[in-house]
Amino acid sequence: MRYRLFAGVVTLSLLVAAAAGALSFSRATPAAAQADDFACPSTGGTLITAITDDPVSLNGIYANDGASVSVLSYVFNPLTLGGENWGTEIKGDLAESWETSDDGLTWTFHLHQGVLWHDGQELTAEDVVYTFQTIQTSEEDIAPFRPRFMQGGEPIQFEATDKYTVVATLNAPNASFFTDISVPIVPKHALEGQDLREGPFNRAPIGSGPFKVVAWNTAESIVLEANENYFRGRPCIDRLIFRIIPDEQAQVAALQTGEVDFLPGVPGASVAALENNPDFTVSVAEQDSLFQMFFNLANPKFQDVRVRQALMIAIDRQAVVDIARQGYGVVHNSHFDHTVPFYRQDKQGGYDYDPERAGQLLDEAGISDTNGDGIRDLNGEPWVLHIVSFAGGFRDYSKFAVAVQAFWTDIGVQTELELRDLSTMVEQIYQERKVDKPFEVMTSGWSVIGPEPNSYANFYMWTDALGPNIPNYRNEEVNALFEQARIESDFDTRMALYEQIEAILWEELPTLPLYRNTEPAVISSRFNLEDAILDISIGTNFRHPERLYQN
Repeated sequence: MRYRLFAGVVTLSLLVAAAAGALSFSRATPAAAQADDFACPSTGGTLITAITDDPVSLNGIYANDGASVSVLSYVFNPLTLGGENWGTEIKGDLAESWETSDDGLTWTFHLHQGVLWHDGQELTAEDVVYTFQTIQTSEEDIAPFRPRFMQGGEPIQFEATDKYTVVATLNAPNASFFTDISVPIVPKHALEGQDLREGPFNRAPIGSGPFKVVAWNTAESIVLEANENYFRGRPCIDRLIFRIIPDEQAQVAALQTGEVDFLPGVPGASVAALENNPDFTVSVAEQDSLFQMFFNLANPKFQDVRVRQALMIAIDRQAVVDIARQGYGVVHNSHFDHTVPFYRQDKQGGYDYDPERAGQLLDEAGISDTNGDGIRDLNGEPWVLHIVSFAGGFRDYSKFAVAVQAFWTDIGVQTELELRDLSTMVEQIYQERKVDKPFEVMTSGWSVIGPEPNSYANFYMWTDALGPNIPNYRNEEVNALFEQARIESDFDTRMALYEQIEAILWEELPTLPLYRNTEPAVISSRFNLEDAILDISIGTNFRHPERLYQN
């Protein structure tokens, strides 16, 4: 066994540079060196990994759930890196270079030439414009991307000025623009005219990434093959297979028997069994992630902040980490991930586990045990919370739901837990911005959001133009601060605005932040990942998946 510890690295210097470069508005910025002379030490072979459920879709601009992103990140490329699902390095991908105008309103992106789609057609500026305009104008609220492509309720203008040049025209400077547009680029010729939810492209996509989809066997596997024409070089391995194994322990068993080669999120309880086995390499890293309890704030039960604060301090968050993650996690004290530049673990507090104080707050809110049966009531009726969570092992949601349920029961709150499958949850909760939510309280979370704080606007902003967010949280001061920060040119001033948002959210608790993951990733020692660079802040889990090869 080889064991390595990777620190959770935030490329703060890159973020500062990107912010400064974006808002000095004058210099052309080249993409990072691509090391085109990399040669695979060996070629061939198949890497097998596992996911817990079928993807909702393999359409890069429609699906944004974990199972879908795990696959489609190998299939598509974004124009820029550093946004949600695309790591903490802020640099170009399909964009070879870019420049901004002096006033910050015009951004010009120059594409790599000769990039081919999996069907052999060339990727051009028209594809980039089609992708962005489809996100802006589709009747479906595809993924959570649309707010990033709007300013003041109006769409940002994109134009293909020639085959390899995309020009974006903004109506105000936007310091987060470079990472806002970090979404998968899709082919106009293959997707145009299809139903974005149900079209055939969603199961048989055509991308530009290092691997192409050749088969999707529902509830069994998804098979990818190397893209011979990948613009960064043909992948060293021939094939990448995602086995669909809902149970995490079954995934570990498949790893131990050689049926699976790579698991990016091994349950903590299983790590010990792999630590002294020379057949595996174990790496541990803090993940850009945050797992929470979400309230439906349109529900009268949660409109008193004392209730939300009581439910927070009723939870022993470290115990939740120990129960759900076997200790492989860190109690988190912010509504922003730890990868944002201003996160400090001990900066905010006040919500340490205190069941006695939690009970007092509920009493003050009128939710108390009036008849001595151990169950709290309001106006003579039992006060019951209905919790919704994901079925199966997906991201430990059901595990931490049960743990939270137990802590709330301990302070006399009656709870009911309902488990729903992944596709149902995504469709009901994440793909429509409406006030009428199909939940009271739910487990939710995210990962690989990246270091750009404006990415969180989609979670906590609610304006008339955008519509309601997931928790139905509306605070006009928060809305205004997000808008102000988005156009602020000074980096330190900008981060200070986001810190004001952080403090407001921590006081009002529209959601209850619990923990972030520390992920044990295990790969068969038959594979070398040194050149691929393991990085769980990106959807593929590797910065250069094309460089993963067999020893």
